[in-house]
Amino acid sequence: MNKSLLLLFSLTLTMSGCSLLQEDKNFNLTEQEVTSILNDACTIKRDKRQRYKIDGKRYRTLSSSQGYKKRGIASWYGSDFDGKQTACGEEYDMYDFTAAHKTLPLPSYVKVQNLRNGKTVIVKVNDRGPFVDDRLIDLSYAAAKKIEMLDSGTSPVRIYAVSEAEAANFFKKNDKSIFSISLFEKIVNRNKRSITLQVGAFSSLDGASSLKKKIESLGVKNVFISAARSKRKTFHRVRVGPVKTTKEYEEAIRKLGSLSLDINLISN
Repeated sequence: MNKSLLLLFSLTLTMSGCSLLQEDKNFNLTEQEVTSILNDACTIKRDKRQRYKIDGKRYRTLSSSQGYKKRGIASWYGSDFDGKQTACGEEYDMYDFTAAHKTLPLPSYVKVQNLRNGKTVIVKVNDRGPFVDDRLIDLSYAAAKKIEMLDSGTSPVRIYAVSEAEAANFFKKNDKSIFSISLFEKIVNRNKRSITLQVGAFSSLDGASSLKKKIESLGVKNVFISAARSKRKTFHRVRVGPVKTTKEYEEAIRKLGSLSLDINLISN
């Protein structure tokens, strides 16, 4: 995951035993700045290959994505391709909201609606495919998870092009709890680490203890308070963990949801 993108979601990631206090930080990036971050690894700013050939079949790319609308079948691709180079020039990251399309310019942005449940996601088209006759678009793991089509493998969808500004706005406002599940899976599955959830930081021990009791009353296990000094002040951090599986994580997030907490992921 692009390090800059983590700032957009205000997720705190602490590696190798180092700690970072939860603080109020305001990352009010402009849409242009977000778009720049989204595109910074795409070395082909506009696809110059107007024609190409795969398995004997010829394809011609569109000169623009503007006004593009189509219905078809979506599939998704995951760990077998993770880290491999896309047609756009950047590495495929299964935890980013991206997609492969046969003819849209690279990069393009489209909204994908799962016609089975109405759920939508905006993706960056940065790759070519799927080269199967009845498939319209190949979604990343994260995008497929967002519209709940992982289990089915494929789903009928409607896709239509959106502007870079709309895509930037989506990424700025995207549901952090859903996105952090993908980040959790990335840390645990790829980096073989466990996770601790930081759910609050207080200058007073009483405030931390009160939150700890509220969380435990929800049935959340392994809640603890740790103290740390910053700028001559002591902060009492309320944490949950370690959380070792996606199931444990999703269950904790579900129970914590009623408290409207700003949950940060701490990698152990």
